[in-house]
Amino acid sequence: MQGGKRDPWWLEAFVLSRAVFGILFWPVAAIVGAIVALGLLFAAFTENVVWGLLVLAAIVAVIVAFAWWDSHRTRG
Repeated sequence: MQGGKRDPWWLEAFVLSRAVFGILFWPVAAIVGAIVALGLLFAAFTENVVWGLLVLAAIVAVIVAFAWWDSHRTRG
């Protein structure tokens, strides 16, 4: 806002929606990823037990990798 002139309404809406998207992106991505992983796990176990165990091992590996990454990233 300069010289008493107000910013347009859409600029405030854009800033607010960008802030909300920035906050909610990773939790929503984690929820969608978990749903996809469970669906793949179900489909793999339906096909064969070996495929199911392989998918389960992949899911565990991703969780362990994320935990390792989170514990080793720099805190600022």
